[in-house]
Amino acid sequence: MSCHITMLAVSDMRARRARYLLLVVVIAIGAALMVALSTISIGTKIYIQNQLYQIFPADILVYSNSIDIPYAFVESLRSLPYVQSAEPVVMLTGTLGNKTVTLLGVPLSDIGYFDVELEAGRLPHAGGEAVVDSTLGVSPGRDATIYVYRSSVAPPVELRVHVVGIMSNLLKGFIGPMSLNLVVVPLDWLQQGMGIGDFYNMVFITVSDKSLIQPLAQALKQRYPRAEVYTQQSALSTIDSVFNMLNLFFLVIEAVAFLAGVLTTFTVMSITVRERMGEIALLRATGISGRDIALAFTLEVSSVGLLGGMAGGVAGYFGALGIKDLLTRLGYFFDVPVPFIPSIFALGVVLSLLVALAGALMPVYRAVTLRPLEILR
Repeated sequence: MSCHITMLAVSDMRARRARYLLLVVVIAIGAALMVALSTISIGTKIYIQNQLYQIFPADILVYSNSIDIPYAFVESLRSLPYVQSAEPVVMLTGTLGNKTVTLLGVPLSDIGYFDVELEAGRLPHAGGEAVVDSTLGVSPGRDATIYVYRSSVAPPVELRVHVVGIMSNLLKGFIGPMSLNLVVVPLDWLQQGMGIGDFYNMVFITVSDKSLIQPLAQALKQRYPRAEVYTQQSALSTIDSVFNMLNLFFLVIEAVAFLAGVLTTFTVMSITVRERMGEIALLRATGISGRDIALAFTLEVSSVGLLGGMAGGVAGYFGALGIKDLLTRLGYFFDVPVPFIPSIFALGVVLSLLVALAGALMPVYRAVTLRPLEILR
């Protein structure tokens, strides 16, 4: 009997192949949207998290608008048994030529902590040497003059640096080119040149016991109420919240696409059942049960759903790769990973199958519950 059911399903699909092909395409669109949007969302989230780890290489960041964090405070942090490191930084704004730059003074002894990615040259070894962002267009071996602003009323301080290295930009966004035009110099040289003594305006803190991050952050806020205290955990939580909202929006789009698949399946199967009423009556009259007829229809829509889901999954993944390539060709920096995620692909296939079965449920039920005599009438 199973062979007979298969033959019924195959013969109907051959007779109505154009109709079923259209149904495959509609179902595949829903699966493709789900796979493409999910893949891009996951890849973009991974990219942003990796960028955050580079930009924010610590558990806690203390930032002050004024250069008023003393050396003694940093040493007191380092003396805490659960603090692995406390790296002080001076960050200032200046101009180089006609470009605004961010001047970053970091300790030479711990410069590796800040994960400077060199494209050419080397890291600074002495005062006056600098590594500059590739966006500034300055070559290694050249001198550059930076005008640093201490306040809106005081005249700028002129600092002359010798460029020894070029680094890649750490803040190229996934929507378009973004830049801080970073210039990294030795911390003590910058403090001396600016006449600020042993004071800082940023401290990167890493702790060994992650459960102490929030208590330490709260204590730092009380110690320096004028300073901003950020935690990597809160930044990651913000990223999660943003992507949850984005995924909710994507879910609405995917739901609409799958709903279109359900309605299309319902329409196609209703027409098919209506056209086959005479055949159904004849089959029932010859002793074939309603269960077998239902199985034949189920086999048809299941085949369509599985084929649409697999085609849509493949199209969605390569569509995500195509979107990345298109944005890159248009000049947008979209260097995000596009991973193939088997669970997402499998989910697309399963949902496509459920869409096909849900759309066919009522027409098939109607076909197998009508009596042969009622059909003939």
